[in-house]
Amino acid sequence: MLTIAALASAYRTRQTTPSATLRDLLDRIAASPLNSFISVDPETVMRQAANADAAFAGGAPVGALHGIPVAVKDLIDVAGMRTTMGSQQYANQASAERDAQVVARLRAEGAIIVGKTNTHEFAYGPTGDRSYFGAACNPRDPARMTGGSSSGSAAALGAGLCAAALGTDTSASIRLPAALCGVVGLKPTYDLLPRAGAFDLSQTLDHIGPMSATVRDNAVLLDALAGQPAHSYARLAGQSVRGRTVGLATGFYLDYLDAPVRQALEQAQEAFRQAGAQVVPIEIAQVQAIYEAQQLVLKTEAYARHLRALTTNAPYQDEVRARLLTGADVLAVDYLQAMAMRAVARRAFDETLAQVDVLLCPTCGLTAPLRDQRTTALDGQEYSTTWLLTRLTAPTNLSGHPSLSVPFGADSQGLPISMQLIGRHLDEAVLYQFGQALEDAA
Repeated sequence: MLTIAALASAYRTRQTTPSATLRDLLDRIAASPLNSFISVDPETVMRQAANADAAFAGGAPVGALHGIPVAVKDLIDVAGMRTTMGSQQYANQASAERDAQVVARLRAEGAIIVGKTNTHEFAYGPTGDRSYFGAACNPRDPARMTGGSSSGSAAALGAGLCAAALGTDTSASIRLPAALCGVVGLKPTYDLLPRAGAFDLSQTLDHIGPMSATVRDNAVLLDALAGQPAHSYARLAGQSVRGRTVGLATGFYLDYLDAPVRQALEQAQEAFRQAGAQVVPIEIAQVQAIYEAQQLVLKTEAYARHLRALTTNAPYQDEVRARLLTGADVLAVDYLQAMAMRAVARRAFDETLAQVDVLLCPTCGLTAPLRDQRTTALDGQEYSTTWLLTRLTAPTNLSGHPSLSVPFGADSQGLPISMQLIGRHLDEAVLYQFGQALEDAA
């Protein structure tokens, strides 16, 4: 995989140039069978790269992401490129006139937008395999799901077709594909990053966040995205976690785990102990009710967002249409009660995190299923694959707490396993500290 740190070093020492890097990437993207990109504009990319070359050659001050190739989920506007949301409805959409705010912030640090990545249609699916443009494929095994909905961003990163990517996350959609494709993904604190210029699925639950090959790279991206000075979020990465406390999330978070994931969780606990941290079991109050409220808010707001298109028979992927229609019968009183659970969720996680520095759990209870696999056998029983994929990530979309997915091991088939770290609101720097400890031990 490409890393921001390695590329930035190579540029500074003149081992390569942005133009050489981007020319190679464009060739590899064109030849890739993974279907990770929907739109690429080679001429514009190479023009950006030439400008980056000139800045380096002239000794001009450069940003933290100068010449770094970044992919953007095709839910987020990039000036001069269409935003399709993975849907036939927007396949011939006019190009965006301006960048989304997060894209503008990346450009301000010198990033080169290499293309728009594939997504589950309208970001409404964790499997990542329902797009008008075809499914993105997992770089570890093309027959497997990438996870969704930021499917193309994770696949492109995992295949080394970019050095960083943007995704969105409403239930799992950054952390899950990151986990299934073996990259790092952060759902930041709710509203830390502006969502202007991004298509919304649920205003209550949507987050934009960075995806990367390493924990440190993720922190560099978050600095740029949040408009913070360099090293603001990376300042603790690499610092010892000795004497700190990790809360092992129990109860809900230990149910429905496949054996390799359970084993990796035990190894992650031991890694923290070896690093000098204390690991204590801790249970988050009412987390099942929090999960159920998140799911109800999601389907209600998604249905409301798409009501006009649904009633005019606009084209959808069949599975996405069916899922959207599940929101049609939600009663107003049920939606209001679910919304009231936001405060309950915030309080439950806040009270738990007052006792520990971070919470630890798997990102997902299983490794990447086969594409189109809609039920999964676990302990001799069949379960909904969609439910298994999202249940461990969705609660913090309602509570708004930052959650970081870090690769940690693999199953016997070489499919990635990831751990999820959950932190206090606006405590992303601490998540990166603990995430770096996990990455170092992996």
